[in-house]
Amino acid sequence: MNDKEIIEAVAGHFLHLAQIPRPSHHEEKVSRYLADWAAAQGFTAVRDAVKNVRIDVPATPGMEQKPLGILQAHMDMVVAVADGVPFDPCNDPITVIRDDEAGTLTAAGTSLGADDGAGLALMMAAVQGGMAHGPLRIIATVDEEDGMEGAFHLNADWLRGAAYLINLDSECADEALVSTAAGHSVYIRKALSLAAAAGSRAVRIGISGLKGGHSGMEIHKGRLNGIVALAGFLKQLDGKGIRYELASLEGGSAMNAIPGKATAVLVIDPADRCAIEGELARCRAALVERYAGVEENIVCTLTGEEGVPQVVSEQEKACAVRFVTGIIDGVYSWSEDMEGLVVSSSNLGLFRLDGDGLFAGTLIRSSDAQKETEILRAQLALAEACGYAADAVKTADAWPYDPDSVLLALCKKIYREQNGSALRVTAAHAGLECGTFKALQPGLDMISIGPDLKDIHTVKETLCLRSLPKIWRLLEGLLAEYPAARP
Repeated sequence: MNDKEIIEAVAGHFLHLAQIPRPSHHEEKVSRYLADWAAAQGFTAVRDAVKNVRIDVPATPGMEQKPLGILQAHMDMVVAVADGVPFDPCNDPITVIRDDEAGTLTAAGTSLGADDGAGLALMMAAVQGGMAHGPLRIIATVDEEDGMEGAFHLNADWLRGAAYLINLDSECADEALVSTAAGHSVYIRKALSLAAAAGSRAVRIGISGLKGGHSGMEIHKGRLNGIVALAGFLKQLDGKGIRYELASLEGGSAMNAIPGKATAVLVIDPADRCAIEGELARCRAALVERYAGVEENIVCTLTGEEGVPQVVSEQEKACAVRFVTGIIDGVYSWSEDMEGLVVSSSNLGLFRLDGDGLFAGTLIRSSDAQKETEILRAQLALAEACGYAADAVKTADAWPYDPDSVLLALCKKIYREQNGSALRVTAAHAGLECGTFKALQPGLDMISIGPDLKDIHTVKETLCLRSLPKIWRLLEGLLAEYPAARP
């Protein structure tokens, strides 16, 4: 097939998929569509209890002796809608805008769903007579974007007997993704009793101006966590013997975001205000020095508050400061195989202590199960020592980097032959379904590839049509050349 034919084949399937509403947890229509499409092609299709779809595709003539391979993508999409655009994500189709001059597909006022509609469309076009291949299995999963329920509920028999799996959920045609992190969300709670303060003046302490960012994609940059920084200042006051009572401490906007600011309301003796201001200035100076080149706009403020709020007990204050300053936060371990790759990290993304009680939320990521367990046990032990209730919820499994991957070596070889340059090999400190597939079938050799996508999960989401021939030919080469088994 020439470039134009490839683009039309993949785009044709994508446009059909765009007419089927498929936000996470609402994949019934697209699941049935894929099963019906497979039956119309003469393939065997099965849907499981959570609406995952398995499609078995016979080998093309002459390729019957190849080992079973799997192509995999997910059905659901993140639906972003621009302000003022009337849109029902469960019932309205995506309005796709095709710009042949720019070579793009975008959407009118919503996200496009190229993550991972592009992967679905590529699989469908590939097995509809466009590529030679051995025995193939297509697996389309549900709820990847919100909980990975499809992968977590996948029957391990769907993977058994396969030598290779090619995930089509990546966003750059010049890259192969080869490792992702496991995840655990940890929720910390405790009911608190507030009482009248002994002090007579309330002040609000703030730390702001920090960069924040995604706790997976930007954790390696060493950015300052606003909650941890502010609790560190409170610990500094304790160390100096400056008395204060704690009415509130809060910061963070999401579990997977590095907090860019935090605030605390303290009740103090007015005579101690100057000493506290001096310590705050010293705290800022130390942070500026420590985070030089990372944080350029650290702002520390102290302002007066009207009235005198109730406060927590001295014991609860001490526990809160101990918890926040003692928790593992930031990078925990680095890869020995890939320079600059974070293996394990934890992010204290949410913390709130006030009259409604105490709540904290942390997100642990790791591609090393042992390191993940170490962090989790440390967090649970710290919570227990502080008298807090803790619940841990698995959000993703680890996909460790495999330096001996046959599929990766073949992918690099084919890419260089086709493009005259080296394939970029990347890892993501975030979750992908491949981690759960690896847990279900440890011997499975996997890579993740895909066409060029931009601004996913936003109303600017874009599928770059001109990247489709490149990823098509890479996939075509992989299906034609992969060996009988890992040596």
